[in-house]
Amino acid sequence: MEPVEYTVPIQREIGFAFYPHVPQISLELTNRCNLKCPYCANATLTRPRGYIEWKLLEKIAGECAEKHYDLAYLHGTGEPLLWDRLEEVIALIKRKKAGKGSFGTNGTLLSPDRVQRLLDAGLDSIYVSIDTLDPEVYAQTRGAKLDKVIRNVQQMIAMVPATFQITIALMNHKNHPLTPERVEDFYSVFGRHANVRLNPVENAFFPSAREDFRVIQTKQKRCCAPVNYLFITWEGKASLCCLDQDVLHCLGNVAERSIQDIWFDKQNQTTFRNIALGVFDCPATCTERCVLERPGQDVADTPVGYGLPIASAARCAVELLAKGQKESAARVLYALVARDPSNRTLRKNLADLSALIDRASKKPHLAQGRGFPQAT
Repeated sequence: MEPVEYTVPIQREIGFAFYPHVPQISLELTNRCNLKCPYCANATLTRPRGYIEWKLLEKIAGECAEKHYDLAYLHGTGEPLLWDRLEEVIALIKRKKAGKGSFGTNGTLLSPDRVQRLLDAGLDSIYVSIDTLDPEVYAQTRGAKLDKVIRNVQQMIAMVPATFQITIALMNHKNHPLTPERVEDFYSVFGRHANVRLNPVENAFFPSAREDFRVIQTKQKRCCAPVNYLFITWEGKASLCCLDQDVLHCLGNVAERSIQDIWFDKQNQTTFRNIALGVFDCPATCTERCVLERPGQDVADTPVGYGLPIASAARCAVELLAKGQKESAARVLYALVARDPSNRTLRKNLADLSALIDRASKKPHLAQGRGFPQAT
């Protein structure tokens, strides 16, 4: 039996939460940086430079603790280690149980003394963006000395407990592809440790950056990037997307409104839906400055997984299963996982259903679409 695509009329403005949960939060403590990487937007920022006010920091941490949001990362466009109060921020988040409270760094300031202070504050994981182990490429793109950064990371690996998680990013970009040989170089330099992970990344495209280093530079019909992270600047501006580092499209200011009010604002949720489906009114940031194609306007309906509230669409999936329409039900669940990637129940149901379909038809799983964030 061929799968049936159940649809509903599409509304220009929705009155339900397209993304029903606030994603992990990336809070920028400062947008000052000691490097000028051409693929980052830092060098071309139009917004002011500065550090977050402590009062605003406490407000954000307090709401995250109360609402059980994950204040996961303490970085944005700048280098967090430039702020001497970073350790106080980590301690505050850990004390309030407001989230993971980790951060990404370029590693240039990651001295043994600073590592010890971070450990004392309660830090239990870190993300170090090195991007390349080629000294010449590093000097060209980052304008710093690679050997110092490598030494800092090696010393940190030797210092931290086995439970401390270290993620090190190497980047695949158009001028310097990440080959298997370069991956082996990583292990030669840093060794193989259970708590040290290589994160091979495709260079992202930042709308305000000077250069585009992506290997494949294409437009796409739709985008679910807003559900990955909620990026908040040091001034309190909530950005549409963590790639919009200059906040060309602002969702609201958390100094004036709550995170909850901003995220679940009807217009913001409608914008999320429009970007995810590539329809109606989408921000120029996405269509003119980033990777989204011009949205379609002559759209009458949409699959139920994208056109109904989560609970209503889930009921449709149950009804489809009852009718024996397993693949149609899987399509609905696939859409719901895209909208609510941290929902473990939805992910398990989709995986289980896809396994049934796979065993019956020998088709590839539907559940493992690349790009979906991992469940928390």
